[in-house]
Amino acid sequence: MQGSVASPLPAPGRTRTGENPTERRRFLPEVQALRAVAVALVVIYHLEPTMLPGGFIGVDVFFVISGFLITGHMLREVEQTGRLSLTKFWAGRARRILPASLVAIGVTVVVATAVVPVTDWANLQRQALASIFYVQNWVLAGDAVDYLAADNVATPFQHFWSLAVEEQFYLLWPLVVVGAALAVRRVRGNRTRALRALVLVLFGLIVAASFAWSVLQVNAGDPAAYFATTTRLWELGVGGLLAVVLRHTDRFVAARSVLALAGLGTITLGAFLLTAASPFPGVAALVPVLGAVAVVAAGRTAGPGSLTWFVDRPGVQWLGNVSYSLYLWHFPVIICFGIWADRRPSALESLGLLALSLLLAQLSYVLVERPVRLGRWARPNGRMLIAAAGAMAMTAAIAVTPTIRAQVIEQEWRQESVGIVVGPGSGYGAEAISGTRVPAFVTPDPVIVPNLRDVHKELSRTYAACAGGAASDVTPVCEFGDPAGTRTIAVVGDSHVRMFASPIVSAAEERGWRVVTYLHDSCIFSLEPRVARFAKPCHEANVKTLAALRADAPDIVVTGMYGDSEFASPSDGVDGLVRMWNALHEAGSRVVALKDAPRPRRDVLECVADHSTVPEDCAVPREVAFADPGHATFDAAVRLAADVQLLDLTDRFCGPEQCMPVVGNVMVYRDHNHITDTYARSLRPYIADALWPAAGSLAQHAGEAGDR
Repeated sequence: MQGSVASPLPAPGRTRTGENPTERRRFLPEVQALRAVAVALVVIYHLEPTMLPGGFIGVDVFFVISGFLITGHMLREVEQTGRLSLTKFWAGRARRILPASLVAIGVTVVVATAVVPVTDWANLQRQALASIFYVQNWVLAGDAVDYLAADNVATPFQHFWSLAVEEQFYLLWPLVVVGAALAVRRVRGNRTRALRALVLVLFGLIVAASFAWSVLQVNAGDPAAYFATTTRLWELGVGGLLAVVLRHTDRFVAARSVLALAGLGTITLGAFLLTAASPFPGVAALVPVLGAVAVVAAGRTAGPGSLTWFVDRPGVQWLGNVSYSLYLWHFPVIICFGIWADRRPSALESLGLLALSLLLAQLSYVLVERPVRLGRWARPNGRMLIAAAGAMAMTAAIAVTPTIRAQVIEQEWRQESVGIVVGPGSGYGAEAISGTRVPAFVTPDPVIVPNLRDVHKELSRTYAACAGGAASDVTPVCEFGDPAGTRTIAVVGDSHVRMFASPIVSAAEERGWRVVTYLHDSCIFSLEPRVARFAKPCHEANVKTLAALRADAPDIVVTGMYGDSEFASPSDGVDGLVRMWNALHEAGSRVVALKDAPRPRRDVLECVADHSTVPEDCAVPREVAFADPGHATFDAAVRLAADVQLLDLTDRFCGPEQCMPVVGNVMVYRDHNHITDTYARSLRPYIADALWPAAGSLAQHAGEAGDR
């Protein structure tokens, strides 16, 4: 997304301006226009994704441009001097990239803390630091494969992932060129030709390996593939290969015009036909990559069918000039608005956000980008690198400021919560409910546990190592309790069963039972695959688990499903559950079907953080909390199964009309669909009542405690 737009190679023959044939074109307006197209696609996609569902491919166009320009710069230096100065190269990159990005990060941190709830400050800081040090892509890649982090609220820094990929490319690529330059130093004859031949081979091997890896990872369904440098490197590398082989010419005017039109048409078509659900990057990324290659390779066109009328538009060239700054600023503007307004922008608001982004881009370009890039004071390479390191450190200091403030708030929360210990008979959490009364607090002061900054960690972490990944066709088996217990209870299902594991295992262990878990994230225990990305491996895992359960025949099998799950048809979903439950019943197990918890509002954590003294303001109507299609599927299966016991804890979450996000001083939810482990543990008496009816005294005692 950066780099000056100069031609990377000499132009043989006469140029359109009649300049010396050995001189290169000093400016490539077609590349600048391509930048304008790329940034326009990305901005429109982020503002109105339904208008341009594949607009994210603008990033891939940027990758090709960056690889093309940077490779050309490096080759020219080696051909002119016989070497490549890494200090000069990296200082040039710092001069071009860091000033605008660090200013954008610093300002965004300050603004974001004013609109982002304190519950998200830790993630905000984490991604700000990752952006400063250009590892944001790996942070997002880690979140993508971390089931508990997959629903992290978007921060204003997530778009820095592509800049991180480019910066990592800038570390690797010049090392390859330096190696090639050293290798051809002793070559007699035409060293330029030898250099280009060797670089072509080395680049080609890297591009081929990265592309193959990208295809494999995307086909395997690896969610990290979208962000990983290893799966994206080939896109920048293709631009580098183009820089090695391309020779600008005034010949083949008609053919080059057709090539440019075809390239732009391919990019445009991809922006409309590809969607966020398309497997990407992989093979699909060839659409924007080859489209960009075609436009750059066509060069300056003329005559009928030429894109010159578009390329030379002042507005297009201006947009290309500010494209980097616009990319930096547009995403924070959009995200901060969304957090502040708690909704997507309307069409008119999108225009206003676009105007603000363009204004900030122009100010950044005029006041930050150009002065640093062209200023004499920034010319000494050593001085620039030292200044860059200092600026990064200063921006990092700004980025950690919210966390310092958050730690103060957290300490206040901890002091307030001293004495609130959730457990059987405590009267907190679900035990605070009495009849139809569902109080948010049972203490004089509105104290919530666990504290809202740590609540995201609350999903039966004890059993996290026992949960299979969504893409796996194997469900892990873990054992708890007394290995020699005369009775066995199996806990089987997705993360919405796992979130009840603590009270189930605790109650079973108290009775000396053996507990076996078969937990598999995003994998409903059904014989009918749900409509999901990893439906096939999940189905294969379920078949294996059913065989194991039939062989072991536990006394009780507790299972359930995520209420938002969808199947090919409602009847298929019902049939898959019924067949699974009946098979377990026939094997001699008592099947307990655990109804999913009610669904809160999507921003439940942020809402409670903003309404911590009156969390009732964040409650949802009971009918809304159970409106997801999976609930109806589950209820129908319970009615049709041969012999299944329903475990419905709805009244431990909801009153007659509303379902609460805080009950008895305990935060019910750790995200927009899972409950906290703390609240789950407060459900233990009621779960024990259902599994072992003779233990009714526990629930009775808890109900009395809730009346205090």
